[in-house]
Amino acid sequence: MGLVMQKERKIFKLLSLGIAFIGIPLLLWFLGDFPKRSLLMDSLSLLTILAFSLLLAQFFLARTNRGLVKKVKMSYVLKIHKFIGYVFISVIMLHPFFIIVPKFLDDAVSPKDAFIRLITTFNTIGLVFGLVAYTVMLVIMVTSFFRFKLHLKYKTWRTFHAYLTVVFIVAATWHVITLGRHSNSAFTMFYVIAGACGIFYLLRTYLVKPTRKTIKNV
Repeated sequence: MGLVMQKERKIFKLLSLGIAFIGIPLLLWFLGDFPKRSLLMDSLSLLTILAFSLLLAQFFLARTNRGLVKKVKMSYVLKIHKFIGYVFISVIMLHPFFIIVPKFLDDAVSPKDAFIRLITTFNTIGLVFGLVAYTVMLVIMVTSFFRFKLHLKYKTWRTFHAYLTVVFIVAATWHVITLGRHSNSAFTMFYVIAGACGIFYLLRTYLVKPTRKTIKNV
C-alpha cells in the first residue's frame, strides 16, 4: 500500500509539472487570437513555444525543487532534466532556421537576406537579448556535454551551470516577450511568473546555506 501511494505521489508531482509547462502553453495558444499562417509556420511556432516552456520547467526538475526530490529519486529527476535539456535546447538552437527555412517558400525575402538580417540587426534590444541567449545556450550545452573533460569539481560546475541558466532565461524571456509573434499578455504573464519562480528556487538553493535536511545528490 505504501509503495502504491509513493508511486502515485511521484506521478502526481510529474503530472502537475507537465500540466503547468505543456498544458498551459497549449491552452494559451488555442485561446489566443493569433493570425493564422501556414500549417508549417504554425507547427514550428508551437514547437518553439513548447520547447522554451519546457526549458523553463528545468528549474523545477532539479534539486531546486525540494518538494519533488523528496518524492522522486534525484537520479530519476536528473535523467528527465538531462533528456529535456538536450532535446529542447536542440530545438531552440534551430529556432533561427525555423525563421529562415520557410523563406524558401516565400518570394518576398530570400533565405540568404533573412539570415544576414537576423545576425546583423542590432537596432532592437530584443534581438540583442536573443543573440545573448543563443550564445549562452550554446555554452550551457557544450559545457554540459563535455563536463567530465573540463576537470571541474561537480559543485563548481553545477554552480556555473546554474548561473549561466539564469542569464539565459532572463535574456531569452526578454527576447520572447518583445519579439515573439505569440507573446500576448497571457503568455507574457506565464513566462514572467514561471521564470521568476524558477530563479527564486535556484537562488534559494545556491545562496541560502543548506541545512542538514538538504537532499544530497545521488
